[in-house]
Amino acid sequence: MNNGRMTKILVIGFALFAMFFGAGNLIFPPYLGFISGSKWGLSTLGFSIADAGFGLIGIIALANFDGDIIKLGSRVNRKFAVAVSLAIILCIGPFLAMPRTAATSYEIAIIPIFGDSFSKYLFSFIFFLVCILLTIRANRVVDIVGKFLTPALLVSVGILIIKAFIHPVGPIADKALVDGVIRKGLRDGYQTMDALASCMFSLVVIGEVKTLKLNDKNKEFKMTILSGLTATICLALVYGGLAHIGATYSGNMLVPIDIDNTKLLVDITNRVLGTVGVYVIAIIVLLACLTTAIGLVSATASYFTNLLNGRFSYRQLVVVAAVVSGFISVLGVSEIIKISAPILEVIYPCITTLIILGMFNKWIKDDLVYQIPVYINLILGFLAALVERGISSPLQKLFDILPLTKLGLYWVVPMIMGVVIALIISKFKEGKKEEA
Repeated sequence: MNNGRMTKILVIGFALFAMFFGAGNLIFPPYLGFISGSKWGLSTLGFSIADAGFGLIGIIALANFDGDIIKLGSRVNRKFAVAVSLAIILCIGPFLAMPRTAATSYEIAIIPIFGDSFSKYLFSFIFFLVCILLTIRANRVVDIVGKFLTPALLVSVGILIIKAFIHPVGPIADKALVDGVIRKGLRDGYQTMDALASCMFSLVVIGEVKTLKLNDKNKEFKMTILSGLTATICLALVYGGLAHIGATYSGNMLVPIDIDNTKLLVDITNRVLGTVGVYVIAIIVLLACLTTAIGLVSATASYFTNLLNGRFSYRQLVVVAAVVSGFISVLGVSEIIKISAPILEVIYPCITTLIILGMFNKWIKDDLVYQIPVYINLILGFLAALVERGISSPLQKLFDILPLTKLGLYWVVPMIMGVVIALIISKFKEGKKEEA
């Protein structure tokens, strides 16, 4: 592999890392480290597997389908593919995650420095205007994020991690403050829903790989996987560093175990970096949120360009996505979460099932192997959303029976059973055909 191609893999990998690394990914690991004490490495391992691991699985699966979630979903059913992909794009995109990036940036980066005097309307306008300017040219998105914004983000996070390692804020507690730290890490990592985000970011990443005109599917696939691995390794290293920072606070008996995740991060940063801490955390949060927003805006525009067969241009859809997100970010994200969160809870198990199966697509000949486990977990996702909201508490017994429910992975065994049933039926159908 030549140096130019290796450089491109690093740029794409860095861009993918930054798109995945939003404010939530910044805030979770320090708290995990704090409650895990000397076992911070175990909780980080669990978090990285469920977060970065599922994200990588999504990238690999969609690389088999040119980054197109509709192509992957069509192995189940075309209407299912369009409906579910639309739900993912809208909920993870302009109706939830994109507005949230602006709202989070304002709360954590702007208010501590400028107070309420800096208008949230003005900030939202500036934030999404920058998004539009950096996203308007589809062929420049990955280079802008990977070559410029990600290095700035990594340097900012690196300053915090290295300073905390050299001058820890306190001793690491000998024991974890909670039981089952690996389980806690797995659950928190799974709940970031980065498997869904991979369905969006794959459009951007695989689209960038295709611009290289390698004219070889295997080379394109290899570059995509290596870029995904680069992002995964970066995420795991940063998560480890942030968790270690949190662990150095675990010996402080004055800090309550139920401290707010954001407050913990801000307190630690101020302790580590002193008066400049508020500015460093502001830069980190702004860069983390901006890079995620850029990836989401670009992916949303690319998705609708394909879905609408080019009736609207990519540039027009970039503006629409940013404007809609801007309005929602100032009107109140909490109300949108009430609508979109249940939808995501319903579709997440079946989409995770879909992308896991998508990894093995070339060995799956019968669509039934996709259909049965995906539909089973679509139903289970719907029932789980009802239980979560206390609408149908008797169903809780069903989830108590299912293995891995405490990790939020109640869908794993039904997925395996669904695949086995589908393979048996498929084999039976083949036997019938041979007899005929």
